[in-house]
Formats: sequence, structure tokens, C-alpha cells
Amino acid sequence: MAPRECKGPRLFVEGLRKRGAVEPNSLLPLSPTGSHYLKDVLRLPVGAIVEIGDPESGETFTASVASNADGVTLSIIEKVDTATSDISIILLCALCKGEKNELITDWATELGCSQIIFWQAQRSIVRLKSEGDAQAKAQKFAKAALAAAQQSRQVRPPSVRVETSLKNALSHLPGQEKILKVCCSLEHEAPPLGEITSDLPPGSSLCIVIGPEGDLTPDELRDLYEHGFKPASLGRQVLRSELAAVTAIVTVKNARSA
Repeated sequence: MAPRECKGPRLFVEGLRKRGAVEPNSLLPLSPTGSHYLKDVLRLPVGAIVEIGDPESGETFTASVASNADGVTLSIIEKVDTATSDISIILLCALCKGEKNELITDWATELGCSQIIFWQAQRSIVRLKSEGDAQAKAQKFAKAALAAAQQSRQVRPPSVRVETSLKNALSHLPGQEKILKVCCSLEHEAPPLGEITSDLPPGSSLCIVIGPEGDLTPDELRDLYEHGFKPASLGRQVLRSELAAVTAIVTVKNARSA
């Protein structure tokens, strides 16, 4: 197995191993969507090198464009090593208005979050009409995450959920002991986020809560604290939700690399 290097654009292929086309020199016909991306968007010629990844397993292979007359067919070259983050970051973010949710999805994906869960907070301006509405938004955000993961060369895209309540959102957190739960807070005595996350051991999970534009209600804060969340500070400035999400993730990464 070769070490992973940047070897051309990255493309995710669903069920890659199940399709059986993962041995060297085996041929992999792409879907119309994948073919369009490589042929018409990236304009890759025959012989061009790409990386393909299985979004479920994270397995990554290099391949060359074998033909692109109609649909694109790839020829597998080899499997490559993939380096993953030493901790798993879960972003639990209240739904925002407008296109901010897509921006948060893009940026959180590019920064390496493994899971993104949006929920309708009590003060969220966006109101979900039904569970079907939540699922439709989740599918839309998941497509954005997939594109962002390809562009930023993530091993796999994050899972994305949209829930109608904080209770439902919390039910999808991993139930392991190594998860640190923090809620970004304006409380004066809240410790800095970087300070409380710098010593997380490898293999840990970190869940970061970002509230809505109108902030979390006392009831929501109580529910979070009862579920083991601790307040953490991003500084004295009052940040917009989308900037707070990015700042929190970057703060954690910088603290761990210092």
C-alpha cells in the first residue's frame, strides 16, 4: 500500500468495494454524475490521475481515466494510505437563517468535522414544518458536504442530520466515555475552548454546540448541562453563528497543534 500523496482531483464513489473494482488494472465505469464532474467540469483527458474514495469505509485508491468517450471509465492503480484526524469533531449547530447552514456545512466539512447535526432551536428563525422538511434539508446539506469533502480531500464526508428539537439532536451523539461535550458560551467565567481541548487523548470525540442568532434559551442550556456539556469561551466578542462554528473548530485544531 502506497503512502497517500496529492494525486489529482478527488471523487467519492458509493459502494466502491462492493462493486468489486478495486484491484489494480480493474475498470470502474462511473455514474453519469461522476462522469460529468470529471469530463465536463474538470475536463480531464484520458490518462489523467484521480483519487477515488469510498464515503463509507474511507478507503482511497488512485486511478487513471481509461476512457471518456461517453461516460468516464477509470482504471484502478493502487490503494493508498489515508491519514485521519486523531480526534473526531462533532458540530451540533442550531439552524440559522438563509444560506448560513450551507456555509456552516461547507466550512465544517473542509475543516474535518466527522458529524454535523443541525437542530431547530427555540430561537431559530428557520422553522421546520415537519420531519419531512427536516429530512429534505438534511439531504440538501449532505450534498454540500459531499462536494466540500471532495474539494478539500477529506477521507470521507461527514454525516449530516437535521433534527426538529435539541432532544432529538442529542440522541444521535455517540455514547462513548471518551467524548468531551462543550457549549460555546458568553458566560464570563467560561474557560477558553482551546484550553480545555488541548489535552484530549487521541481517539477521543469532541462535540461542540453552537447556538442560534438569538442565543440558547435557559431551558436549552439546562438540557445541555444535564447531558454533560460544559461551557467554553470563544473570547469576548459576540460572533455570528456561522463565524462561531468556524472559530470553534479552528481553535480546537490550533490548540492541539501548538
